[in-house]
Amino acid sequence: MATVKGVNKTKIDAGGLANKFERGYVDGRVKTFFDVYEFAGEALGTIVEVGPELPEGAKILEVVLSTDDLGNNVTLAVGDLEDPDRYISATDHGGGTVLTTRLNKPDGLGYEIDMTTAATPDNQITVTTAAAAATGTMNILVKYTKD
Repeated sequence: MATVKGVNKTKIDAGGLANKFERGYVDGRVKTFFDVYEFAGEALGTIVEVGPELPEGAKILEVVLSTDDLGNNVTLAVGDLEDPDRYISATDHGGGTVLTTRLNKPDGLGYEIDMTTAATPDNQITVTTAAAAATGTMNILVKYTKD
């Protein structure tokens, strides 16, 4: 069995200023926001903006979406105004169960907010409905680092 090291572990072991890792990835301060929205029959394609606009350079660490049973075939995706499912792909939040979904898109973990590269900003987290109208409570928690 082999032992290997991640990128940051390799830099830490090598020491020296030339091996400095990106800000926020080691010993970063974690910031959190929580938001709630009460769906009342909103149509599919509704975009719910949640939390504050994130600062340039913030790195996403975790996204947790928890809902009531929102109705038959209701799917929710979590992303931003540039990419509606950057963090959580469209997931069924109906069908008779309460559901909690976590960040499930590999490129979303560690995603760095960079508002200079697109015409549509990526700093506003959004939840988008699809497939059917939604009714019920949605809670969302987002953790990010910005040092």
